[in-house]
Amino acid sequence: MAELDKRQNINKQLGDFISKISADFMEISQAIKTDFDQGKALKEIDLLFRKIIEFNRKFTREIDSLFDENEKTQNEITKLKHERDQLGTLYTSGILFQSETEMVKLLEKAVNTVVKELRADEGFIVLVNENAEIENIVAKNMEPEAGGAKELSTTIIKNAIKNSNPLQLNDISKETEFASKHSVVKLGLTSAICVPLISNNTVYGAVYLDRRNKQNPFKDGDLTFLISFAKQIVRGIEVSKEINSLEEKLNEKPQLEFQKLRKEFISDDMIGTGKKLFDVLNLASKVSGTDASVFILGENGTGKELLAKAIHENSKRANEPFVAVNCGAIPNDLLESELFGYESGAFTGASKSKPGRLEMADGGTIFLDEIGEMNINLQAKLLRIIQTKEIERLGSVTTSKIDVRFIAATNKDISKMIEEKLFREDLYYRLKVIEIVVPPLRERIEDVEVLVNHFMKKHSPGDNEFIISDEALNVLENYDWPGNIRELENVIQRGIILSKSNIISVEDLPPEIIDEEKNELYKNEKSLNDAEADFRKMYIMKILRKARSKSEAAQILGINRSHLHKLISQLNISV
Repeated sequence: MAELDKRQNINKQLGDFISKISADFMEISQAIKTDFDQGKALKEIDLLFRKIIEFNRKFTREIDSLFDENEKTQNEITKLKHERDQLGTLYTSGILFQSETEMVKLLEKAVNTVVKELRADEGFIVLVNENAEIENIVAKNMEPEAGGAKELSTTIIKNAIKNSNPLQLNDISKETEFASKHSVVKLGLTSAICVPLISNNTVYGAVYLDRRNKQNPFKDGDLTFLISFAKQIVRGIEVSKEINSLEEKLNEKPQLEFQKLRKEFISDDMIGTGKKLFDVLNLASKVSGTDASVFILGENGTGKELLAKAIHENSKRANEPFVAVNCGAIPNDLLESELFGYESGAFTGASKSKPGRLEMADGGTIFLDEIGEMNINLQAKLLRIIQTKEIERLGSVTTSKIDVRFIAATNKDISKMIEEKLFREDLYYRLKVIEIVVPPLRERIEDVEVLVNHFMKKHSPGDNEFIISDEALNVLENYDWPGNIRELENVIQRGIILSKSNIISVEDLPPEIIDEEKNELYKNEKSLNDAEADFRKMYIMKILRKARSKSEAAQILGINRSHLHKLISQLNISV
């Protein structure tokens, strides 16, 4: 409003002056025409000229004042726009930093932003440990060979951290502590600012910027902005640490649960740390304390008998017999006498009485492995024993009571056998109070490395402990394992025997495994999603083995730690 009043006042003065001068000129012109007096005319003209000069002087002062005020206004507007832009940068940076959970990427974004915003020639953000020792440095516009600049900047950073105060150096050459540094002269460093990254009493590090133009030092406003910006970085670091801590806890939770389960359910022979094995052992632990019958399903070599034995050893019958009978290894005509026993003279060759396996298991557990091989007639007799808890030897007319817990197992499709009348449905449901499915090794790839290490330790001769190369382990993890854990143990034994050193290499593995690994992509009829998931799992496991930490693994994989943790969880990778 004041500017408008001044403009109107100037226009009025200019208009009034022009009108008066015009009138004076008209009078002089008229006087000259009617009554010419040269001396008088000259005086009038001289007076008129002085009026013009005086008005011009006054008018110029008014105009200059107006321009000065306009320039101040423009400067104030520019300053306000700059401050608005900086506030916008702070706001967007705050959102960006709190959404970035990977520490290194957070620092990279932060240093790029602040160097650009404050037009610095170079910038650093460092993180320090509890002893104020620099652990991580992220730089912008820093040449690898510029060691002197790094030395200078870290000196300034250490100074700011030590004093826990922002540091502004407008002319480094006049600073006794820094002027002697070689980089000051070599790189022409003239101005620097540094702000420590502090939250309460915790010092995370510092952010540092410098310029190399003597005519353009940092301003107080730049330091004010950097202080505010540092607070945003600190909050981003805190959020990143909180998320990473939560992810670590979530990642450690399955391991802690597994450790707890191992203490509660002793199963040292069941080797592995993966989720599928955890689920099997967890279910087994819940049923072990009861007398409920258990039916175990699984392929040959998956450890069904080991699981049955673990259930027995964790039960109240642990001090009583555990009797295992492989129904598939005993001919059907002998299996009955093997199970029920016989009296002397019961059949040709029965010269003396013999108790059956069921009697021998009295008070304990009997494990009927490969029960799918048992003929239908014998199944009926077994069902009766389960129902009555009474047993009658072959050739005997008396029965005796037995107290036995039944655990059965098969590698066959029991449902299909029931449909084809090859297995009694009523016997199946008697045995299957609890059903446990033991997964094949190809579904427990995360346990291959643990099993390999276990078998190498078990079969290494004397003190000559063997190890396996990463390449050989990758081949084993890519193999389909039709023979499951039993086949893996045989492969490791073979590798130990054939290896020329104490390192099992790819050359020490059976040719069929190497060929299988090469052709597996084409042999397995998997969907694209399943094939991609398998590859991701294998590749992530490989990187996790090589990397020193999950952060390094994530960096190699080109993803952030949060994404890596999600993949570990989704793919059931044991770490």
